[in-house]
Amino acid sequence: MVKKIILFFIAFSIIGCAKRGTPNGGPKDEDPPVFIRSQPANNSSNFDSENIRIYFDEYIKLEKINSQLIVSPPIEKSGYSIFPQSGASKFIDIDLKDSLKKNSTYSFNFGQALIDNNEGNPLPFFKYVFSTGNYIDSLEIMGNIKDSYNRNTDEFITAMLYPIDSLYNDSIIYNGKPLYVSNTLDSTNFKFTNLKKGVYNLIAIKDYNNNYQYDPLTEKIAFNQTLVSIPTDSLFDLNIFRESPEFKIFKPFQNDENKINFGFQGDTENLDIKIENENNLNSVVTFDEEKDTLYVWLENSNYDSLNFEIINKNYNKSFVFKSQKKELGKDSLQLKQQSQILELSDKLRLESTTPLIKINNKKIKVYDRDSIQISFEAILEDYRNLILDFEVLPNDIYYVNVTPNAVVDIFQKTTDSLNFTFKTKKISEYGKIFFNPIQKKYPLIIDLINTKDEVVDSQYLASTSDNCVFEYILPGEYNIRVIEDKNENKKRDPGNFLAKIQPEKTYFNDEIIKVRANWILRESF
Repeated sequence: MVKKIILFFIAFSIIGCAKRGTPNGGPKDEDPPVFIRSQPANNSSNFDSENIRIYFDEYIKLEKINSQLIVSPPIEKSGYSIFPQSGASKFIDIDLKDSLKKNSTYSFNFGQALIDNNEGNPLPFFKYVFSTGNYIDSLEIMGNIKDSYNRNTDEFITAMLYPIDSLYNDSIIYNGKPLYVSNTLDSTNFKFTNLKKGVYNLIAIKDYNNNYQYDPLTEKIAFNQTLVSIPTDSLFDLNIFRESPEFKIFKPFQNDENKINFGFQGDTENLDIKIENENNLNSVVTFDEEKDTLYVWLENSNYDSLNFEIINKNYNKSFVFKSQKKELGKDSLQLKQQSQILELSDKLRLESTTPLIKINNKKIKVYDRDSIQISFEAILEDYRNLILDFEVLPNDIYYVNVTPNAVVDIFQKTTDSLNFTFKTKKISEYGKIFFNPIQKKYPLIIDLINTKDEVVDSQYLASTSDNCVFEYILPGEYNIRVIEDKNENKKRDPGNFLAKIQPEKTYFNDEIIKVRANWILRESF
């Protein structure tokens, strides 16, 4: 009996050992890498090494190191190298190739670049700090940067501090380097650490080429209105904006026989173009704002050379353009409609491929769905848009008939007979917004913008007695932007760094406005 019991337990043990099971891997690793030590030690003073090695408790990788790493004061990228650039390692090597400033505190802030190799857990904002002097500078300032015109602010904005000393002048932001740099990374907040006591100019730029220099043609800028005296407990709020560049026009070129192209930058509101040639050719100027190009259309190409004088306020420049004898293409007159849907807030518009100089109303007919002829006013806008202005009614159909010689372009060309059809929607397909700005400062520019920050509608309020109503709004998501028109010129003015002018104050509604068909909304902020 005893033997049988022993045999039973032996058999049970064998069966139990033979059972298969799923091994338990344990809980997921959510811990970031841990800094162990470095050579030279972190926060070393009297630093004179050319090589730095930083050890961690596990294998790490550096991710997006070019955008995340902030070295302050700045060192040229050719002045140091970092390992690993790819792959994994239990340490980071920094090799310094350039000489360092004397009696200065340097910091290598890795942002969110340092992660563990297995799970990608970040060690956020790890810093390696050293001083070439006797002590580590420890002062700090912080702040926030927001876009002065758009609802969303760019990521990775560079904040910079320039010491006010005998070498400082305002042009240093274009051709010099700051003493300290910080970055908003993927937020709107910045923080400077390990600063030295002193007086500084605080600047921020969207530094696309990462050279710590301001390029006004492509980059946005923000600046503190007053100098910053450190130490300070103040928080700094900066509004970043794109400056309007000074007007400049570039050498003309030609792609088509009938027009000459000029690239330009800046404001063209006061632009005057004078053309002299032996045949006194008629000409028209049109603009393509998206391409920053203006076109001088010529009645014909019967010229040897043209003398251009470009005048814009204090700007004056002359060009001599010689006729190009090679074969070039030529634009032909066409009238086009962008959509068959005519929104109730719009005017009926036909776009011309060439500049129009004559309109004969009698050769244009507009009919509604009941074949009743509609009277209209013909308006020529910027030579390229033919607007037929009349009362547009909901849930209607409009037929437009354009006969030969109704329109004539600069080349004395006209079209064949053309027919267009436009449809309008019911009023119930739109929403309406009543907006009441709770504001003491007037006048105001009120923009209704969509999710792409495009202006859908804009109104100007000169005083509290003016009402703001956005009608015939398509269903969708919107926001309201309010701009204080400080100089009362009825347009939004950006700032200017050299003139120390901040952008006009801009406010946004905190919440997205959801417009539905046949809804009336009332908003205020």
